[in-house]
Formats: sequence, C-alpha cells, structure tokens
Amino acid sequence: MTAERLLADTNALVHQLGGDPRVGELLKGKKVHISFVTQIELLSWAGYTAKERAVVAEQIQEFIIMDASERVKMIAIDLRIKYKLKLADALIAATAISLNIPLVTQDKHFNRLKEEVELYML
Repeated sequence: MTAERLLADTNALVHQLGGDPRVGELLKGKKVHISFVTQIELLSWAGYTAKERAVVAEQIQEFIIMDASERVKMIAIDLRIKYKLKLADALIAATAISLNIPLVTQDKHFNRLKEEVELYML
C-alpha cells in the first residue's frame, strides 16, 4: 500500500535529520503528520546547539503537528493499559490510529500494535 499521509515517530525524524536516505524517500511527496509529543521530543533534546535547534524547529514546520484530541487521549489510555506502552509512545500511536494513517517508526516495540495501526518499519 502506498499511503498519501503518514505519521512519523520521533525516531524516524531523528534518522531523517541525521541524513538517513530511507526516511527521506519514504516521506517524499507525502503529507507528514507528527504528534505534539514528537515536536516536544525533537525540540527539547539537550544535545542541540542553538543553531541546530533552530534548524530542527524550521524543518518540523513542514509537517502537520497534531495536538491531543479527546479521541487521541482515550485511545492512548487504552493502548497503555493493553500494551503497557510509555506515555509518549501511546500518544504517538494513538494519533496515527485516530487519523487512520500508517505510523513510520524504527522502534520495534510498536510491532505489538500491528492489529491497531499500519506500521512502516525502518
């Protein structure tokens, strides 16, 4: 399946920012959504210089940043209970589920969610 819209997990974008061509090719020509959690995780990484943080802030403006709706919150609660996910991962996965779009990630623990969301594993 070729999706027109995708939700990118934080680690996928970290790899893209690091120059991983696989991620760029996968996201190319797509409407890329990210969770507000990914926005926070990317911009709060302590290892950035001020210049690097500004570059990342500019780059993520190309994406559609999704806030947590009530639906996302309820799905995240269910995912945490059912799969024992960390809060950030549950919110990111819940965002993809609520939008009914694939989740792009490299985190293997999301494999547990194959029944819940389509995964594009890197």
